[in-house]
Amino acid sequence: MNKSNNKIQQIAVSELFDGRFFFIPSYQRGYRWTKTQIYDLCNDLLEYAIRPNKNPKAFYSLQPLIVRQVTKKIQDKDTDVYEVIDGQQRLTSLFILVRCLMKIVGCHNLEEFKDRYDLTFYKIYYETRPDDYEVFEKLGIEFFNYSDVTDIDLAHVINAFNFVKLWLDNDKDVDPDCARSTWSLFSKERFTKSNIASKLLKLLTNSQETNEPEGNAQFVWYEIVPDKDAIQEFLSENKGKIKLTDTEKIRGLFMQRKNKELINSLIQTGIAKDWELIENTLHNNAFWSFISNDTHQEDGRINIIFQYIYDRDCTDKSYQGDDALFRYYYQLLNSKSDFNAVIIEEWGKVMAAFRMLQNWYSNPRVYNWVGLLTKEQCVKTVDIANLYDKETVVTTEDFIEELKKKVCETIVNEIPIDEGGNVELDVKGEYIKLFFDKPADKKKIPGLLRFINVNVLCTQIDKLLEDVDKPDEEKKASDIGRSNRDELCGIYRFPFDALDSFGWDIEHIDSATTNELKQPEEQEVWIEEAESALGTELTENKGYKEQKDALKTANEKTKPLIIANILRIIRERIGEDDSEDRKNWIGNLTLLDSGTNRMYKNKIFARKRSIIYDRVNRGVYVPVCTQNIFNKTFDHCTKDNLRWDINDKKCYHAFILKHIKTFKDNFKAK
Repeated sequence: MNKSNNKIQQIAVSELFDGRFFFIPSYQRGYRWTKTQIYDLCNDLLEYAIRPNKNPKAFYSLQPLIVRQVTKKIQDKDTDVYEVIDGQQRLTSLFILVRCLMKIVGCHNLEEFKDRYDLTFYKIYYETRPDDYEVFEKLGIEFFNYSDVTDIDLAHVINAFNFVKLWLDNDKDVDPDCARSTWSLFSKERFTKSNIASKLLKLLTNSQETNEPEGNAQFVWYEIVPDKDAIQEFLSENKGKIKLTDTEKIRGLFMQRKNKELINSLIQTGIAKDWELIENTLHNNAFWSFISNDTHQEDGRINIIFQYIYDRDCTDKSYQGDDALFRYYYQLLNSKSDFNAVIIEEWGKVMAAFRMLQNWYSNPRVYNWVGLLTKEQCVKTVDIANLYDKETVVTTEDFIEELKKKVCETIVNEIPIDEGGNVELDVKGEYIKLFFDKPADKKKIPGLLRFINVNVLCTQIDKLLEDVDKPDEEKKASDIGRSNRDELCGIYRFPFDALDSFGWDIEHIDSATTNELKQPEEQEVWIEEAESALGTELTENKGYKEQKDALKTANEKTKPLIIANILRIIRERIGEDDSEDRKNWIGNLTLLDSGTNRMYKNKIFARKRSIIYDRVNRGVYVPVCTQNIFNKTFDHCTKDNLRWDINDKKCYHAFILKHIKTFKDNFKAK
């Protein structure tokens, strides 16, 4: 940078309080400070303000504030503003902090603040969210109505305001990082919120020449000349700080202003609004989870669209660095002389991809099959889109057909089926050769169980469509008046977001291991649960009653033998299976969320069944096939709800095998 043309100086925070406008351009990320960052700033400022024996020439130093003075439209008026290139997070946080403190010292409006400190609040204006300006202006002054929250960035601002209040209000025993804790470390004065507010406001409103004991806070003010490229400055100045993501840098590329034409401004304003629409849509976890496995990504979810376009369109993928996406778009958007034309073209591709994802999401059958494929790590969005774009795919039914073939290829065909039977499992002929204790099998089991649940839901949709197309005289009374639109009902959607959020596991229906129960405490709990689950079938059993009576008068020598007899009788009644193959076979495995799993573990089937029912009644999602297991709805299952024996395992297995074979017959690629 040519520093002779730029202004670099130290300025006190108080110098910003002259009514100036700060303009946050559309290429900037929104406000995102968390409770931790707010607390850190507040504690740092407070510690400095109350620390004794400071050097009179010292000051609290804030990170640089990089700006450019330009003219912008603010509420339809040409206004001289400072465009913030870097530092908006801290600038906004200081605004929030002072707005929170002013009422505590008796300033109930901006006029009273000006009368006391002879300062006028600076103003913050977001290019992409102009409506937020009014909310910023009344922050800390008027009662806040949550209906004013119109976007995620404003929600973060309100959260930060509340974090400051928590920092001031909380007790240090409850919140060890609150203001009281810092105050007690550096000051012997009595703690009051008024003292805190007064000290902090003096620090932030004092001039550079102050002799007040609190001192002053200063920014490095870095003002670049108006004709500098703000985007390039933004990207270069963020080097060495919190690393910008590819998505944030790509946003900067789309928002750079290469000329001052009105059409350029209108195009980029439209892109900014589209960008926010896409991000808001992708932050619906039901939408996000059916196309992504990244459960931890919060900001920049639009990256999935850029990645898809890169996978589809980039012809040279030899560069594999972390910034590959940014490099691709940088070269693309700077390769042609007509900048407006190229951003219109490339943004059109982004919107087309977004509408494609919306299309997939809106149809439950497409949603189910796409989500199922997404959970297989080997299948990417571009792979699914290639099916969508095939010349032979003209209708939604054609696309669903292609999705099913892909499911058959990636999941169903990978399930090993042995035709030789298995003596240990008491199975003759074909059986699914999958066992949880074999590492190679264990990797295939989650996909199979997800497939079975999705296929059941989609089969229900197919049955619905078949039923509603019948003549009225052949319909059930409840089906008359129904239409094909009923397939859009949410009950037919598999909740992939629940799969991601609750940490679902592969669980054993019958206990995973033989209940050795060596500890007396474990034995007592297991016996109590068995009695509760089995009821009179156990407690009225003659042999069991005799052993329980004997236990009452047992001594230390005879008690272990009696307990062993009681456990043996329980095992006989529940048919607990000692065979490891039978326990780890697919006929004994299902999907359960981790919360249920912690309650479920090594309990007997009857107790597990009651836990499942309780969880369902409390609104916890339990997959349809897992519910069917505990309801024993499979053909030829025993009606005994106290146990899950080898016959039940075989019936459940037969159900899975039938789904696999039917699916293969119908959708195996020719």
